Amino acid sequence: MTLHRTERTRREIRHTLRTLWRTPTFTITSLLILGLGIGMATAMFTVFDAVLLKPLPVQSPEQLVLPRTLDPGGTDVGMNQAELKQLVAASRTLASAAGVAHQGAFTNPLLDGDHALSLRAAWVTGNFFAVLGVRPVLGRFFTSAEESATGPSTPIVLSYDTWRLHFGGDPHVVGRALNNPYTRKNSLIIGVAPAGLAYPAGVEYWTPIVYPILDMVARLKPGATPDAARAEFFAMMQRIDSARAATGNQGAKLARADIRSFTQAVLGDVRPQLVALSFAIALLLLVACVNVGNLVLLRTTSRSPEIAVRRSLGAEAGDIVRPVLWECSALAIGGGVLGLGSAVAFLKLMTGLAPSTLPRLDVLRLSAAPVALGAAVTLVAVLLAATLPALAAAQGSLAAPLRLDARSGRGTRGRRRVRQVLVASQMALALILVAGAGLLVRSLDRLIRVPLGYQPAHVAMLTIAKGVKPDSVMEQFVALYDRVSPGLRAVPGVTSITPIVTTPFHGADVFTGRWTAKGQSDAEANANPRVPFEVGGEDYFKTFNIPMLRGRGFLESDRATSVPVLVVSHAMAQRFWPGENPVGKQVKLVGDTAANAWHTVVGEAGDIRYRNMREPTPTMYAAWRQLFFQGVIAIRTTLPLDNVLPALRNAIKTADPDATIAQAETMNGLIDVQLALPRLSTLLLVTFGVMALLLAAVGLYGTMACTVGERTHEFGVRAALGATPGRLRTDVLRQAALIAGTGALTGLAGTLVAAQFLKSQLFDVTPTDPLALAGASGLLLAVALAAAYLPAWRATRADPARALRGE
Repeated sequence: MTLHRTERTRREIRHTLRTLWRTPTFTITSLLILGLGIGMATAMFTVFDAVLLKPLPVQSPEQLVLPRTLDPGGTDVGMNQAELKQLVAASRTLASAAGVAHQGAFTNPLLDGDHALSLRAAWVTGNFFAVLGVRPVLGRFFTSAEESATGPSTPIVLSYDTWRLHFGGDPHVVGRALNNPYTRKNSLIIGVAPAGLAYPAGVEYWTPIVYPILDMVARLKPGATPDAARAEFFAMMQRIDSARAATGNQGAKLARADIRSFTQAVLGDVRPQLVALSFAIALLLLVACVNVGNLVLLRTTSRSPEIAVRRSLGAEAGDIVRPVLWECSALAIGGGVLGLGSAVAFLKLMTGLAPSTLPRLDVLRLSAAPVALGAAVTLVAVLLAATLPALAAAQGSLAAPLRLDARSGRGTRGRRRVRQVLVASQMALALILVAGAGLLVRSLDRLIRVPLGYQPAHVAMLTIAKGVKPDSVMEQFVALYDRVSPGLRAVPGVTSITPIVTTPFHGADVFTGRWTAKGQSDAEANANPRVPFEVGGEDYFKTFNIPMLRGRGFLESDRATSVPVLVVSHAMAQRFWPGENPVGKQVKLVGDTAANAWHTVVGEAGDIRYRNMREPTPTMYAAWRQLFFQGVIAIRTTLPLDNVLPALRNAIKTADPDATIAQAETMNGLIDVQLALPRLSTLLLVTFGVMALLLAAVGLYGTMACTVGERTHEFGVRAALGATPGRLRTDVLRQAALIAGTGALTGLAGTLVAAQFLKSQLFDVTPTDPLALAGASGLLLAVALAAAYLPAWRATRADPARALRGE
């Protein structure tokens, strides 16, 4: 018996393969649909699994939290190291805590021999890795004893990705000394962190240099909850802040406390985008499965006479169903193999397009789970789509499929309705994807076109590295700028230059101050939020092309020994002096008791989106000689940066042989970095939407072609009775429009729900944007009618004479 079954199985498999080989159009179409669907779904689910589901390489990540205090404007307020230690010592909810520089990861140049490395550094306290509870891949981590900057070298720990990409995964990298042009000290590589440790965002190496303003990453005590820790943290920070106020150190400014998990901090804003894209690819895979299922259903329906003959010759239900199952299994297996290959290609493409800000790219590997999930879903969907009609054919009437009279046809109305429901469901799912893509396209277009308040074209940022003594940093950088600026201005193509405090898009939480206007009470001053400040020279507003609304910009005479001056943005002017001319008004930093603390406002500038691209930030501008400078210069040129960069490097070397350009970035390039993730999300969703739309069109075409084939006799009779070709064509197109319209209405209802997943990603566009929804619906109906036109045209070619002979 077993031998008989084995031989029967072999015969059925051979017959299945021969059958598929004889119908190449059906086979190739099904395999391509399944392969692309499984491949794209597997690649997207792999990203989702690696970034969101795989555990972070830290001990008990659920116990790691990041408490923050916020001022009335929602700006994070940091602490110093003494306050950090005081908090931990007195806390009943925090077991330990480490500090991270408030400004997050920042670009810091290093020299590996003659090779310059522009890497993003994170300054952390020495117990940072101990609090996280991580183990190094190579070497060791630093300790609190190594926080002192007095040693001959500074220890650094490389991120896994930096070690792999910039050092080739060299197992002997530990002990290599890199030169730090700023400190003129060696940075000694002592270890490599595990893959997936990406905090703070964008970090490429860590170093234990204590920064004046710190953020906290803490580990909860057993049994402590995040809510309890937040409440205790806020109460303790309020007491610390009151002590600050008593010493005149900008105190009494905290509005509330917030707390995030360490996982949330690592993932940042990427979670909702990956969830939305994974939901979209799940819909696309479902569309692909339904499409292939519809093709199999059409194929099974066309074989009804054959099945009826086999049944009349004694075939049982199992004999009818098994070949269909073998055929579907072969398609699913073939689609899975093809999908695995396409998944590798899609994953490489996605990682190549992914911005560097996407966390945990270093742990992204194709794994078995997403492949198995995609193949399993496809196999189940295709088998269900094939088994049900096969069972119906195996148990239905023997006579009906064999009748040749005109009124019976080959397909029942029930089967037609099933096919139409499948196609309508494809249309609905396709509309959800197309409408989502339309929303992201509209959002990206708004973001690209948003007025920045300045002209980014032909503006570049130069970061100059030079060894300086820590006791007179400002004076040395001022002298450096005075030496190099004449040579930079003389470079052909350079129209203006200015010192600046930092490159753009660092957020509104760094390089901030809390200002009070003359005449404000202490209570009003204490309620003022912290706002960003920028610094610039006499050509600052010319370099960025920021409009001056009132007064003037900075002059060469605005020096450290002259009256302190400020330029305020329009938003700041309206905040302090609504409806008044701010020029001549005076402001000072809260808590500043120096004799020259009051700054005179000399101008009002337009609002800009410099710290945050999605919203303008109220800003105070100070003359660079009166506040701060650390070697970053903005230039405007008439030529591309690459054309003038060699001359700029030569000009700096000529003026100061010890100085070098550590990093050169264009403003448009920095804007592109901000747009990279929205562009990738939009590109992927548009791709998913187009594929779903094409699959739905294929499904509708197949259904309408089958319907026309079944009704050929009917159309011939109607033509003989006087129906015009236009009438027949309209009848077919009306039926197609009914199917597509039903799918569109269902899809619109689904879109209103699904679009909520995109809400956090949209800029200046609502999830119910009428243009996006109407455009998606119109496109769906247009594609549906185009797909149905050829079958409709074939309906007009029915031969009346042949139909009447059948009667």
